[in-house]
Amino acid sequence: MIKADTLREFRPSVRYKDGSGITLQTVQSAIKDAAQGMGIPVAFYAEQVKSGGLFNSSVEDCIVMYHPEHQNDYFKFCIRVGRQGTYAFVSVNDFGQSKQMDKASYAENYKADRKGKSMSYKFGSMLGQSVMTLGKSKKKLEEEQMYYQCVFDIFDEIIA
Repeated sequence: MIKADTLREFRPSVRYKDGSGITLQTVQSAIKDAAQGMGIPVAFYAEQVKSGGLFNSSVEDCIVMYHPEHQNDYFKFCIRVGRQGTYAFVSVNDFGQSKQMDKASYAENYKADRKGKSMSYKFGSMLGQSVMTLGKSKKKLEEEQMYYQCVFDIFDEIIA
């Protein structure tokens, strides 16, 4: 189960006036077809999102999309379909961890922190950066970022 407060907005929710034919299954099928056509690997599993506290909690069905070769080291995408009257609202959030993105963020923070500091501080900071970013790969980071750009294009094509 995914906790709602761990979700980040990947793209704004899209509203359809006549949303009677929009379901999690139709959205999944459309995304899968578009991704296949573009040669982008995607996989899915059914999940639920829990929001609220102990006494006022609610559970909502969703599908989770992920890169099949990087299920645990790329961000995942939570796709939900909400209803209000004849309207359907499709939302896409991301969640999880990205090892390469975390390491890149650490490196940028260390570099920014060193500006205007003494040489001994800079040396210590560089040592800390090397430990925290061990295993950082520019190539892997670029590949991951390109994957997210492709996913965004797929969502632009399907959920618009």
